[in-house]
Amino acid sequence: MEKEKELQIQRFKIIEPFLRKEKKLKTIEEESGVSYATLKRWVNAYKKNGVLGLDKKQRTDKDSFRKVDNKGIKIIEEFCRECEETKISQLYSIFVKKLSSKYNISYPTFYRIVSNLDGFFNKTTSFHLKKIKKENLVYLILEIPLYILVSDNEDEKIVPQLLISLDVADMKPISFELNYTQSNLYVLLAFIRETLLKISIFNNKYIKPQDILVSSENINNKKILKNIYDNLGIKVSEYFTENKEILKFIDYLIEDIENFYSEREKKLSYEELKEFLNSYIYLENPKYNFIYNNDSLESLNYIRNLDVFLQEVNRKVTRNSIRVNNLIYSDERLKDFEGETVTVKFNPLDSKNILIFFKDKFWGIVSLE
Repeated sequence: MEKEKELQIQRFKIIEPFLRKEKKLKTIEEESGVSYATLKRWVNAYKKNGVLGLDKKQRTDKDSFRKVDNKGIKIIEEFCRECEETKISQLYSIFVKKLSSKYNISYPTFYRIVSNLDGFFNKTTSFHLKKIKKENLVYLILEIPLYILVSDNEDEKIVPQLLISLDVADMKPISFELNYTQSNLYVLLAFIRETLLKISIFNNKYIKPQDILVSSENINNKKILKNIYDNLGIKVSEYFTENKEILKFIDYLIEDIENFYSEREKKLSYEELKEFLNSYIYLENPKYNFIYNNDSLESLNYIRNLDVFLQEVNRKVTRNSIRVNNLIYSDERLKDFEGETVTVKFNPLDSKNILIFFKDKFWGIVSLE
């Protein structure tokens, strides 16, 4: 019940500016990373059932694939097995050209059908595993919900989510992060940035992969992903795996976390959970078990390249301060920008600092007041 209430409040806060006619849904989509379709669904649910309508409910028809009968599903299944293409987006394009006259279905419906076909994702995973033999070519980002209550520094009970990055070459963990906010595109991109930083710092040089595969439906903003590809040459895409080794790793991890939680009589702090995860996740790959110094990041000659992964908003400077997400960042040096609008880039997983840009040039870092 408590988790449901938290989720209701989180979603209400996101759509509240639209309900108050302060912002358009497109603006909220850009600021929050939540897709326009999802925002519209939340608004309709709220108008119909109030805040109680904002629960994350399982659709009763989730696997029934509306507008597609059993014959259609069999045709799609046969088509997938005969086609050598392993990327669903390309597979859908071929399907539209060949069979759209018989079954004119949307990409989301096609994706759900293909995702439920036995062996399809084993096929795609095997394809990538056979292809990737060298380190730092392809990373996999796992988004894992943890159904436990953890106390933060203010003794508030929160439900964390675990983000883990793996190198596809050896399937060993690179980095992890506990997320206590609602997962969205910007949270995932920030975690990707942290992963790239950790790898580059460890290797004492700028390292970037060719592909980053993300097991989340929140990787859904084509404009932002295209911008990343255009600037860095890194392709970020949605990818759900059924690789047995990965699924076994996730199952064991969740089971051990829940056992640790029970052993502590369901009284677990953020620091205790993080300490446990440090010892668990890096057990077989200790080389990435380190924390880099944030103060030294600006000395890295490639750091500005990674700004593309940060969330970006425009804010007006008032009284040497900038307000972002109801937090106030102050610096005496901001007096030169009094009344001006600056661009702010920030990591939603770390609220300590924000990056300030003026007329597309980096100005400096401002810390939380």
